[in-house]
Amino acid sequence: MTKRTAVLASVALGCHATLAAGQLSRAEAVALALANNPEVRKSQQALVALRGQRSEALADALPELKLYGTSTRYRDPSLLNSSTFDSFPPDLRSALRPIPASLFDGWGQLKQTLFSFKLGRAVRAARYGISMGEEQERGVTRGVALDTIRAYNDYLLDIEKVKVAEKSVRQREQHLEAARNRRAAGVATDLEVLRLQVALENQRVVLERTRGEADWARGALNAAMVRPIDAPVEPSDSLARQDFDASLETIVQEALASRAEVKAADLALHFYDELVGVAQGEGRPTLDVAANWGYSVREPRNFFQSNFTRWNAALTLTVPVFDGLRTSGKVAQARARREQAAQDRIALENRIRLDAKQAHDALATAARVLAAADLNVGQAQKALDMTQANYALGAATPLDRPAAQAAPTRAESLRLEALPEHANARATLRWVMGRDPLDAAAPTPAVPQTKAGIE
Repeated sequence: MTKRTAVLASVALGCHATLAAGQLSRAEAVALALANNPEVRKSQQALVALRGQRSEALADALPELKLYGTSTRYRDPSLLNSSTFDSFPPDLRSALRPIPASLFDGWGQLKQTLFSFKLGRAVRAARYGISMGEEQERGVTRGVALDTIRAYNDYLLDIEKVKVAEKSVRQREQHLEAARNRRAAGVATDLEVLRLQVALENQRVVLERTRGEADWARGALNAAMVRPIDAPVEPSDSLARQDFDASLETIVQEALASRAEVKAADLALHFYDELVGVAQGEGRPTLDVAANWGYSVREPRNFFQSNFTRWNAALTLTVPVFDGLRTSGKVAQARARREQAAQDRIALENRIRLDAKQAHDALATAARVLAAADLNVGQAQKALDMTQANYALGAATPLDRPAAQAAPTRAESLRLEALPEHANARATLRWVMGRDPLDAAAPTPAVPQTKAGIE
């Protein structure tokens, strides 16, 4: 288990304890997602595999030592088959009979590459591969964090939309009750009551639909955290405006300097450069040494006796002359992959510039929409106050009040929808810049919400 994995696991345990207590913050949701998400775990295992490849490449630079042991039982009639055997005296021929025997061997073998054009390049390529894998893992975790933040914000929005819808239902219930009382007093018509009944039922439909959307958003958040879809979640954070101001050029420069994808793309170029050298090394000389040392005995008790020692050593120089164009083909493939990586780097930079422009504009638009929504809430409340005052003075009809009371509710709904758009745009912009999408800065205090009262 890597250090990062251990930290995520400990954080996840703390988050599970928090969930058991009933509340979950945005940061805790992200920690759970990073600890449990399959894509994060896959990227971690990919990094483990890259470290294994580095060990494999490093093995060619280290000595290889093996121990062998054999036991052979044999009978060899080769002397009887000799072409000169018939010229031996008869007595000697009768005495020369093959007898089964045993032979025991034990030895160690040492192999070491002394020089190779491809060895150092392969080790450096493996190191670049590990660094590239680390950046790719960082990119995956940041992407998962961004998706979780968006799911959390969407669930917060739907919870608030349910509250607004419930409030609207209560308002319409009060409007209907007031109309029925007026009809009983003879100052309202059946048509007025019927219209208010239809409006109430329509709002109840909206409420049920909103509750369904909230349940789906909770399921999406649980899925992001890899928890049971129907598990209860009570968010402890809220949607609040947090200003984030940066010029487009600053965003682009920081993104190109900090994005994990950019760093991985740069490392890929170095990685493929080294692979070109590895492929070229296939056609160049290598120098190896191999040595064997051990014992060969017929009786096991003779092991470790100096007279039965067996050894040899060899120094081998291999000079490739012609391999059927195999090496040139490998070099051509390696250079093509390097050129593909270079084009991927250019495409990535172009995409980042476009993402920066889109994220910058989206945040600016969301900020303007949120400011307009804040203003609209205040204006709707002011209009309601004026209508209430006119009604008290007899200058407004009973039908004017429901419309005026519904306006602040609609304005609140629009503002609620603008808040997550602004929060998600801010998180996306931070992600584009290579920062942690989870903004830990202190939020700007929210504009106090007005309540549409009913007299």
